[in-house]
Amino acid sequence: MNIICIGGFCQNHRTTRIYNVPDSVKASGFYTEVTMTDSKNSKKNISGICVNEATVRLEHNKDQKMVQFIFFDNRGKDIASGSAVYSYSLGNAWKYEWQYNETYPLLILTASDSATHSTLYSGYIYLPNEKKWKLISTRLYNDTISVKYIWPGSNTNSRSSATYTNRWLLRSSGTWKVLDDQTSKPPVLRHMSNIDSLAQQKIEEGILRTKLPEDSVGYEDGVFYQSIKAGTGRPVKVTDTVTVHYKGSLFSDGSVFDQTKQKPATFPLERLIKGWQTGLSHCKVGGKIRLYICSGSAYGIRTRSANIPPNSILVFDVEVLEAKEKLLK
Repeated sequence: MNIICIGGFCQNHRTTRIYNVPDSVKASGFYTEVTMTDSKNSKKNISGICVNEATVRLEHNKDQKMVQFIFFDNRGKDIASGSAVYSYSLGNAWKYEWQYNETYPLLILTASDSATHSTLYSGYIYLPNEKKWKLISTRLYNDTISVKYIWPGSNTNSRSSATYTNRWLLRSSGTWKVLDDQTSKPPVLRHMSNIDSLAQQKIEEGILRTKLPEDSVGYEDGVFYQSIKAGTGRPVKVTDTVTVHYKGSLFSDGSVFDQTKQKPATFPLERLIKGWQTGLSHCKVGGKIRLYICSGSAYGIRTRSANIPPNSILVFDVEVLEAKEKLLK
């Protein structure tokens, strides 16, 4: 992808210059906090942030306010979005009555995979009143270019001004690089609490209940489970360290994103996604189980991997070879 500017979005006196990201940073995201200042004479106010050719921004157009995630390059395809997000202009939008003089964190995350030659771009806004994130949308590109350019900016037709504070680059290692002279701490994304989580789980559970056989599949807390082979050992506990063979795939298309080869994997179950903790409690040592995990019990709206889009239902086949109890100190 090549960097371009449309409609003067990044070419006006209010815009901080484009920041060229050094290859050594290995950036995978950009976070900043935006505050829009009202102007009674303004007819169209737009301010936001960009990563390469992806832009998440606040817009006030006449009597309508929204959050947009748009692209200046139309080669990609949308593969995930938040509730009530609709197609708009060069991307997607969500109607939201954001307020002038209030600060809104904006975030763009990317994830690339050289093996599949693909990159995900996701745009988010943090809602300060709800204290939750909102995914606008995610787009897939058949390209593996890293984060090369970032910039905040306002539209040239806007008479409002915007301030940008607390700017951070997210490295692919998960650490942050500060871009401002500041004493604030880096953002804490963790599991990215999601305003759409309940609605999304209801949708995904409906899909799975339609597709899966009722007589052989159980359910608990966002996880459908199906016994493939009964075990003869004791039931697995959440506090166990388990040794397993597994294969993980997307429910949407069956593509495999991870699996053990000849050697099994060993890890404390408490460190894994909630779906594993819930699902493996229905399996005995020596058994094999299939887990259908709703996104809320997996990776939610996080852009964790190019092979696992936000809001993905995951399927895991897990064979439990051994389970060791945690030693009490």
